[in-house]
Amino acid sequence: MSGTVIVGAGHAGVQAAVSLRQTGYGEPIRLIGGEDCPPYHRPPLSKAMLAGEKRPEQIALRGPDFYERNGIELFPGARALALDPASKTVRLADGSLAYDKAVIATGAGARMLAGFQRDNVFVLRNMQDALSLQDALIPGANLVIVGGGFIGLEVAATARKLGLAVDVVEMQDRLLTRAIPAALSDYICRRHRAEGVRVHLGAQIERVVAEEGRIASVALSNGAALAADLVLIGVGNAPEIGLAAEAGASTAMGGILVDGAMQTTLPDVYAIGDCTAFDLPVTGSRVRLESVQNAVDQGRTVARQITGQGGSYDPVPWFWSDQFDMKLQMTGLSVSGSGFTVRGDVESGSFSLVETLGERLVAVHSVNAVADHMASRRLVGAPGRFDRSAAADPDTPLKACLAAPAGPPRRAARIAGAEP
Repeated sequence: MSGTVIVGAGHAGVQAAVSLRQTGYGEPIRLIGGEDCPPYHRPPLSKAMLAGEKRPEQIALRGPDFYERNGIELFPGARALALDPASKTVRLADGSLAYDKAVIATGAGARMLAGFQRDNVFVLRNMQDALSLQDALIPGANLVIVGGGFIGLEVAATARKLGLAVDVVEMQDRLLTRAIPAALSDYICRRHRAEGVRVHLGAQIERVVAEEGRIASVALSNGAALAADLVLIGVGNAPEIGLAAEAGASTAMGGILVDGAMQTTLPDVYAIGDCTAFDLPVTGSRVRLESVQNAVDQGRTVARQITGQGGSYDPVPWFWSDQFDMKLQMTGLSVSGSGFTVRGDVESGSFSLVETLGERLVAVHSVNAVADHMASRRLVGAPGRFDRSAAADPDTPLKACLAAPAGPPRRAARIAGAEP
């Protein structure tokens, strides 16, 4: 038997390999990692790793001897050049690997803006990006961050704690437009400004001034001129779909299209993680998610499929972000036409925005309210009438706000995950 070849050694790929062994899979497992270092946790790259609080070996996903002990052959620094469904092989630079099942877990790469390829311009997606940016974060330096998403804001918080002057340039009229409701965006913006981050909303970069191969300043559409000792581009990621698309796999929303079993349109080829697009039953829509929860849970799902245990991927998505003293935790996805109930005291810095559509709980967005978040992961998507007026009282447990549906009890299908 040729076993399983997994292309990509991030959270999704490593979890798929681990879960295969945990479910009794006895065939060969080959794990192709594009980076020279062992697989690692990505969330610390913009926080503890970037701040110098943790070294690369301290954020490894598994111990140094784990892969050998579990019969997982790791190919660090290798790149898959082509996948051939007809011969069931993955071609590398120095040969080919045969497979019975192939799993594409190639993730996503950082987007770079045209005209910004200069010596002091950075992105943050992998270990080498973090190490390069870490060296450049000198106290007193001027950092300009293009993009007010999670990566940009996490780096802004880290850089301020290290003593840099920070400007965040966001072309939308609020931060994190696609990820969180406006009220939470406004709160996060106020907190960043209170910490000294200069946030420029509804602004675009009109002109770049470069000197000796480095950006020295940027001019914004609002008239501001920003000094720039270094620039971080944080305008989102591009799914790495080339390997699957060139082999003939169908794509959607910029990702590799998979069904509930993580199966692509190619025989015996699966895809998991940030590079996938799939139908999400809890919302009734097709989505592409970039989160550790999604990557890990899809890794578990594909292992069950390969080992014949079945089951489909039907998660309640959740996310988190740490910025300054804010622990942001989000369960579910916002939907059009929903309403929001504030739970707790916003000014205290510990509260949740409870999002409902009619009598259905669709999402909970929490700031330093871990109990709300943990409860929401069991409640979002569950059947029954949710009492939003009761949820406004922080002394009422969230679980007490959900009335059981009439008739035989039903459980909401979901895949459990674990936050690092």
